[in-house]
Amino acid sequence: MLLVSLIIIYVACGLLAVTTIFIKKKGALYFSISALTLIFLVIAGILSANYNNYFGGFSIISIISIFPLFLALFEKKPKEIIEEEKIINFDSQIQEIKEDNKKKKKERKKIDFSKAFAESEGGIFESIAFFLSAFLFAFGGFYLGKETPFGLLLAIPFGIIGIFVTLLRKNHNFFDIISNVLCYMATGFLVGQIITVLLYSFALSNIFFAIAAFVFASYIIATTFTKERRINILIYVAFLLLCLAILFL
Repeated sequence: MLLVSLIIIYVACGLLAVTTIFIKKKGALYFSISALTLIFLVIAGILSANYNNYFGGFSIISIISIFPLFLALFEKKPKEIIEEEKIINFDSQIQEIKEDNKKKKKERKKIDFSKAFAESEGGIFESIAFFLSAFLFAFGGFYLGKETPFGLLLAIPFGIIGIFVTLLRKNHNFFDIISNVLCYMATGFLVGQIITVLLYSFALSNIFFAIAAFVFASYIIATTFTKERRINILIYVAFLLLCLAILFL
């Protein structure tokens, strides 16, 4: 009975993932289907761990790594900058002149900060979600591969690469730079753990983990260059493969 439930949930995850390709990215339907797919992935992970009767560190951390992705569904869209009409008010102008210079500077900084956020590509929440999820994903690799921090430390050079790539694209927006750095660091976590896991063993669970990490890393990098919604299926494929890694432990 458990095997039947497992097959059904895997098929359901696959169908929901494919459905997201054909739905408009904006709107309640896309949000609902995407959230439902993530919920089904969590269930798939739990059932996979239950099937082989293994609720160890790898299974638990792998399942938890799905939860930060819910944050990506609340991606902030860049605001359109609309110039407000200036109302001539002589009394307010007099008061502004009397204001302290330090206060004016602080206000200008706040305005610039808000403006930078408004002019950004709007991927900051998605990047944070990828960073957290990839870290947990990679941390789970310690249970399959060599227990060495060098895999995770690969995130640092990848983060530096992210800065240069953003600047080469002539994008100097603070929030976009942070977003890309987080995405590249997330990729570094995953790539580093692919190496350590495969060096330790070519067991079936390790292979599934490595492929899942590669697909997830590829998806993260792709999102820094394109907003094409059809590539979203990659992230669901990555976590389905991670569930298979749990299943074949």
